[in-house]
Amino acid sequence: MKYVTMISKDDVFRIILDDYKISNKPVSLAKIKRKVKDDSLQQLLDELEKDGKIIKVQYRNKVSYKPLLSSDDNPILEEIRSLRSEINKVYDLLQKIVESKNVSDRELDEAYDRIKDSLGYAPLEKIRIELGLSKEEFYSKFRKYIEENYDLIAGGEEGFLRKGVIYGIIKRRR
Repeated sequence: MKYVTMISKDDVFRIILDDYKISNKPVSLAKIKRKVKDDSLQQLLDELEKDGKIIKVQYRNKVSYKPLLSSDDNPILEEIRSLRSEINKVYDLLQKIVESKNVSDRELDEAYDRIKDSLGYAPLEKIRIELGLSKEEFYSKFRKYIEENYDLIAGGEEGFLRKGVIYGIIKRRR
C-alpha cells in the first residue's frame, strides 16, 4: 500500500529557503523535484510566486527559484536594519555636537597655558588638537585673535603661511 502525503506551499518555500541559505544561489527546479515528490509541485511554485515569496529565475533553459526574503523570514536582517537606523541616529547627533562646538578665545588661552613650554612657546598644532577642532575651523576662527594677542614664530608643522614660511609657534605678548 502506498501512502500519499500532501505537501503545503509553506513546506516548499522552507525547502527553497533552506537550500538558498546554504548555497546563496537560486535553487534549481530539478533539485526541488528531488526533495518534493508531489504531482502538485508546479502549482505550489506558481502560488508561491504569485504570493511574492519566491521569484523564478531562468538561465538558458534551466529554471531556478530564489526566495524573496522579508524581515518576517529573517529576523537577523530586521535586527541589522534596526541597528543601522540607531547608528545613523547616533552619527547625526555627533555631527550636530561637532558643528555646534563653540570654542571661545578664553579656551584658546587656557589651552596655550597648558601646552606652553618654560619659555612660553606653544605650537599651534597642539593647541588645535587640544581644542578638538579641524584645521579649517581653528585657523578661520582664531586667526585675528592670535595675530592681535600673540607673537607668531616661524616653525612648526602647521600654522599661518606668510611669504612661503609657516608660522606655527606662538608666544603671548606682554
